[in-house]
Amino acid sequence: LVTGWTPEMFERSYAPGKWSARQLLTHLVHAEMVFSERIRFALSKPDYVVMPFDQDAWMKVEASVDAASALAAYVGLRRMNLAFFRTLGPAQRAHRFRHPERGEIDVNWILIALAGHDRHHLPQFEAIAHGAAV
Repeated sequence: LVTGWTPEMFERSYAPGKWSARQLLTHLVHAEMVFSERIRFALSKPDYVVMPFDQDAWMKVEASVDAASALAAYVGLRRMNLAFFRTLGPAQRAHRFRHPERGEIDVNWILIALAGHDRHHLPQFEAIAHGAAV
């Protein structure tokens, strides 16, 4: 994804007013943390209710993290989470809990959402790599 990227490339965005590549990496870390935390809490805390988060507010709080740190955190968290997710059995995946905005959801719903999240952002990184310089 980032082979050959310069620090300047990480400050580019794919469109006006959108996050830079560095911020996209930070966002991926945030999502990896939050979604995996939800699974861990759901499986360990009876009657767990998700606490929603505002991704833009989180970005403002952590706006200056460098791309290398964000990428290292993302790769490390993803590896740890994948190892954990592989241990989940059918009953754990089917475990239900409440999201205040989405209603009742299960662990598998979060796994599917998280699995596709980085793929959702991949075209944005590709646009930046292929010349977007906003």
